[in-house]
Amino acid sequence: MVRCPCCKRRHRNGSTAKRLCEDWHSVKTTLKEMRESNPGGRKYFEVGTTLLPYRPDTPGLVRQLIWMRLKGAIARRDAYTCQDCGEVFGRIRRKSFDRGLKAGRGGYRWESLEVHHIIPRSRGGSDHPGNLKTLCPRCHRGHTSDLRNTSTEARRREREVLSRMQRCEDDESDWDAPTDY
Repeated sequence: MVRCPCCKRRHRNGSTAKRLCEDWHSVKTTLKEMRESNPGGRKYFEVGTTLLPYRPDTPGLVRQLIWMRLKGAIARRDAYTCQDCGEVFGRIRRKSFDRGLKAGRGGYRWESLEVHHIIPRSRGGSDHPGNLKTLCPRCHRGHTSDLRNTSTEARRREREVLSRMQRCEDDESDWDAPTDY
């Protein structure tokens, strides 16, 4: 057992708990640096970032545990408010009335703030606090559908370019070069 410089407790050397403690401390330090460098301003990077708040060799389990903690920290940082429309939740989730429930009679359901990656992880984004912001479910659906439409359009353009290239290659192979010089 070794004393951890981050939490002052004892961890087994090389354990998941020790790694979680070290990497979570790194994330908290990043949050603090962002808060101090931009007081009263925007709490995240407008265009996102691909920087990692922890070491690149962090195991998947530790990343998942950090993500569970980080979602709450980001919601607190953003004061439980949607960063696009400004809707205030007061806490991470709230009870809201939905007329479409119970065969049209209406009823209550729970709505949660959602933590959104500005640059999606599938496109190289990270869990860096500067790449995360809180959104209400409606705004998050809008961002997700825009991303899906953009991806679909890019794949369509790529297929079109590939088919044009294939047609050009086919046309060149049918062409016989003259043998007389």
